[in-house]
Amino acid sequence: MERVIPKEESQAYDRGVYATLLGAFLVLFQIGIYFVYIPWNAERLQITESEIGLGLLAFGLLNLVGNQTSGRLIVPKIGTKNSIVIGLIGISYCPLFLILSPNYFWFLVASMPLGFFVGLFSPSSQSQISMIEIKTERVLTPLYHAAFSVGSLAGAFSAFFTIQYVDSPVLLFSVTGTALLLGAMLISRIGLNKSYEDLKKTPKFKLPKNSILVFGILMMLNYATMGIILDWSALWLTKDLLVPLYLGGAIIFAFNIGEISARLIASKMLKKYSEKLIGGYFSIISGLVLFASLMTNNFPIIVAGMLLFGFGTANFIAVIYRQAIRITDEPINLTVANLVTLGFSGFIFGPALVGYLAEYISLTFNMYLLSVVWGLNGVALIAMMNRIKSSA
Repeated sequence: MERVIPKEESQAYDRGVYATLLGAFLVLFQIGIYFVYIPWNAERLQITESEIGLGLLAFGLLNLVGNQTSGRLIVPKIGTKNSIVIGLIGISYCPLFLILSPNYFWFLVASMPLGFFVGLFSPSSQSQISMIEIKTERVLTPLYHAAFSVGSLAGAFSAFFTIQYVDSPVLLFSVTGTALLLGAMLISRIGLNKSYEDLKKTPKFKLPKNSILVFGILMMLNYATMGIILDWSALWLTKDLLVPLYLGGAIIFAFNIGEISARLIASKMLKKYSEKLIGGYFSIISGLVLFASLMTNNFPIIVAGMLLFGFGTANFIAVIYRQAIRITDEPINLTVANLVTLGFSGFIFGPALVGYLAEYISLTFNMYLLSVVWGLNGVALIAMMNRIKSSA
């Protein structure tokens, strides 16, 4: 049962939630559009897949710097709302700079601030949601992650139309950049005031406790293999299953639909069922379902399996955040920053490893690997939750 809080305070938390969801949607909407333009930009600059990978590496490294800068320096001084606003302003025109880069060197340079400001935005935004969750005793993290998924899906769909009907990518990313600036201004006005946050002085640097490290490693494996869906599934469908090109995005679409559906009803599910079931057992069952669907080599069955896989694994990360914050003895913003740093480090080595396996083994192997890794993650999460419970 949710605790009764004063009306003014409740309204402030509600505005904070709306502002955070808006920020998450805008960031992934713009990035979702840019992902679709990556092949166009690569052809324009005449750069190879490995050179794109170096750009992702530069993005990832600066992302880690932004994570720690946010959690240790910026949020404790100015609060999560102001850190979110700075992140949005910094992100706003970075994709425009990427598509204006005259050569590969400047493409790499433009990747760095994008990585830094995404790293600044993400833990600040998650920290605010987690703080409001604790204050209001509501389940909000899955809804926050749903805003990311909806933004990414909306961006990808929008890009399919803009590629056909908007001749100038410069105009497109100028408009999306301005939309982020306007969003930052709105969040600055309606977002959660610093007075409602429990900001604590950041302790001296030390390694996170073992349980937080394990949770971070599970997130790392999750993010490291995410590229199998986003980067390789379309190529796998068209190359190995001989699916028509216009259906190449079917797996991404099915995964996102399943993910969004689960996240929108996560609050009710987590109140009715245990986090162990939603985060752990659902992941195991989903991995088995996907593995079985892949064995059929049947396109409609695989798409249905991916939809169920997206539904079952959607709240794995949300459960990790909730578990970690529940047991931490450090400030929430620092715990979130450490988790995000560990998790997003998977984006550094993941794409290279997945690409290597695709080239030297097979794309099909990667799809099976995805179901196995995410299923085993569910097993590990259950083991961690049992260990925490027994030591309590």
